[in-house]
Amino acid sequence: MKQRKIILILTILLSIAYCKKEQKPVTEAEKPLFESVLSENDKVVKSLLTTEEVSPNISALLASVEALQAAKGGLEPAAQEMRTALETAKSPDAKVSFVGLSKFSELLADTMKANGLQSGRNRFYCPMVKKTWVFSGQRIENPYAADMRDCGDLIP
Repeated sequence: MKQRKIILILTILLSIAYCKKEQKPVTEAEKPLFESVLSENDKVVKSLLTTEEVSPNISALLASVEALQAAKGGLEPAAQEMRTALETAKSPDAKVSFVGLSKFSELLADTMKANGLQSGRNRFYCPMVKKTWVFSGQRIENPYAADMRDCGDLIP
């Protein structure tokens, strides 16, 4: 009886270990494409800092994410998730757009951290508006709330 349990447990553990999808490595071709995503993201954040409650033009950002996805390397799954979040961010309703941008930023930050691709960008979070953004430098500039530009935390 004990042997059957042990064999069953070992079989399950081996199945789990071998059934995991092997993650592709980040390719050299993807690195400049990811940098382009970061650069376009910076542009979107900068535009939000000069406006109030307006959905930003994310077409160039979306195109850079699509190019990263098309590279079919290790960042392809993350790029697919980012693209899905950006589809929400295309909404003309600023509140809906900001939800999509925040989700995109969470995915972008996770991808940066997991792959060592920060390039001087940091993740920020504002607990008042409950939104995340990624931006160059360490200065807090909340793109989601004009009346709370200095509200937020740098998240390591």
